[in-house]
Amino acid sequence: MSLRRVYSPAPQLRSVFACLLGGLLVAANLSLAVAQPGPFRSLPPEGIDVADETITELRQAIARVREQLTVTAAAASDAANWRPDVEVFIRGVELAIDQRLFYKPNDVETAARMLNVATQRIEAAGRGLRGVELLAIGSRGDHRGRTLAGGFVSRIDGSVQPYGLVLPAGFTAAADTPAADATPTAADDDPGAPARWRLDVWLHGRGDKTTELPFLNDRLSKLGAVSPADTLVLHPFGRHCNAFKFAGETDVYEAIEHVSGWLPADPARTSIRGFSMGGAGCWHLAAHNPARWFAANPGAGFVDTVRYQGWQDGWPYPDSDWGRALMIWYDVPPWVDNLSNTHVIAYSGEIDKQRAAAEIMLQAATAADVDVEHVIGAGMGHKIDEDSAKRIDRRLAEWAEQSDGGYRPSIRLVTYTLRYHRIDWLSVEGMKQHWQRAAVNARWEAPGRLRITAENADRLRIDFTRLGWPLDDGPTRIEINGQTFAGEPARRGQPWLIDLIERDGQWYELDSAAGDESLRKRPGLQGPIDDALTGPFLFVLPSRPCRHGAVERFVQREIEQARRSWRRVMRGDDRAVLDTELTAEQIASYNLVCFGDFESNRYLASIAAELPIRWQADEIKVGATRHDATGHALAMIFPNPQNRDRYVVVNSGQTFREFSHTTNSRQIAMLPDWAVIDVTTPPDGVFPGRIVAADFFNENWQVAANPQPR
Repeated sequence: MSLRRVYSPAPQLRSVFACLLGGLLVAANLSLAVAQPGPFRSLPPEGIDVADETITELRQAIARVREQLTVTAAAASDAANWRPDVEVFIRGVELAIDQRLFYKPNDVETAARMLNVATQRIEAAGRGLRGVELLAIGSRGDHRGRTLAGGFVSRIDGSVQPYGLVLPAGFTAAADTPAADATPTAADDDPGAPARWRLDVWLHGRGDKTTELPFLNDRLSKLGAVSPADTLVLHPFGRHCNAFKFAGETDVYEAIEHVSGWLPADPARTSIRGFSMGGAGCWHLAAHNPARWFAANPGAGFVDTVRYQGWQDGWPYPDSDWGRALMIWYDVPPWVDNLSNTHVIAYSGEIDKQRAAAEIMLQAATAADVDVEHVIGAGMGHKIDEDSAKRIDRRLAEWAEQSDGGYRPSIRLVTYTLRYHRIDWLSVEGMKQHWQRAAVNARWEAPGRLRITAENADRLRIDFTRLGWPLDDGPTRIEINGQTFAGEPARRGQPWLIDLIERDGQWYELDSAAGDESLRKRPGLQGPIDDALTGPFLFVLPSRPCRHGAVERFVQREIEQARRSWRRVMRGDDRAVLDTELTAEQIASYNLVCFGDFESNRYLASIAAELPIRWQADEIKVGATRHDATGHALAMIFPNPQNRDRYVVVNSGQTFREFSHTTNSRQIAMLPDWAVIDVTTPPDGVFPGRIVAADFFNENWQVAANPQPR
């Protein structure tokens, strides 16, 4: 392992840095004192008052633009492809009005300008303009590149989410192909295929007031922090201020998929980059999904909550074993081994307090024998200097040149949850114990041999279908934890896949074609509660009141909390339906987030007998433990008994609340798979009430033998 420093701090600044390390990852705007719940601020903040007549004029303008969009879209057979690139501007203005998000007088002018862009794009779409030509309307360009902004429809909630895009100088808009002097790659090694461009995904920093309108305005007019030559740069919005976690994480991948659908982006030369909050997002996306990127370039940010918040000597709310386990979801150091599967070049300003994030990761990387480079900006605070930027760009260009999109001959995979289970051709399909470290090392070598070691994993998949078997034709041998057996014969370039299962210390081949109907935690269905809101979901509201008054008041309060939080904090659309109106198609398509007790919500009543926790008229029964139903409510997640490919959630939206509004490092999962809540205790901005018991279900989705009390 080699650990390279591009720059060493000047002697006179080393003492400053030593002081910074003493308070590892204390944020620039936070003190060393342990935070305390409350008072809380709104996220995003409340804006200024705008004259009623101005709001009326904007609403009238929105109505006119929407009518024009409806007429034009109805006449086009491909409206679904271009409509989001118009809708995103209209929605941005609507949200600014409805949520009071005008922060300075000229924001009204920005709103009017965005509606004008929408109008111009509608007219252009009616004339047949598509792709780059359509998105170029409202944009700016110079010798360095052209800025674009558009939108895509989120699969999570159906909302139109914004993104920005920078086209490099030399990009030929008419054909969406590179200029003669650019350096794209041939697609799929086919000389006749369209050439592909490197794609850098840039994650923005935190800006509490940078909601949709300011974001779109900036993306239409500013190149941004990075604009490498011959490179497309994608700027995901990422649901505003959550460090590209939860729905923000999903949005990054959907934005990539969206732009790759109409631009020749090279998946083998796609990097993840970011600074400040974007640096935090970059660390976590690189560590959780390293095979997606040819390189990662995180700058500043944070890498774990406890040290960043200064909670080492005590949390500001009651902690628990499950609460500490949940930290692992987005804390990056436990996942550092995965960075061995990509290239990493971190950046820190020499005197930036957030430099400590990189130092923590460098320490973890050294311990794990992982190669991470670190560029330090001489004398810099929370800023990237020009010299460092050039060094980083040169290094990324070198790695991009080397990337061919082929298989990795060896893989180191670490996970704590099946949400992140795959790197290239290796995936963990089952764990012995969630939220404990699972480590799998695998490599292939001629002639046809696979060597694997596995800890805390009892199901593995080796999948060479993407590019076919990488070795010569012939028999295969699999060695796993010292056990050797024969696999199916393989042919070079042909698909080859094998599923492995461990029972009582012995590994066996599993029939992949037989399917698996067992109720177990598996990729995409492993919890905790917040996981349900990273995919398509639907709020299902009760048509009848709960049996007990205190529970009814709790349920109504949590419905409002969940819907308001999704609209404001997660910048989404809160799709909802009454339990009596739920359709078979919706059950098949969505994670169902149901509110009420097992009588008031008819859908919950229909599946109550198949859930591992019983909620009856007088008690909530968790294993052998009983809780009085007059003053307690249940929150939980479980595979939907009527659709095992989706979740059902009881009485919870996203689990972080007002306490987390001050910093995205607090926007973490706050409840595990289930919790019993004392509803006679009011919410405190951290929890919905006093948590009297909570835990994860076991690997078979059953109550653990000894559920953890609070």
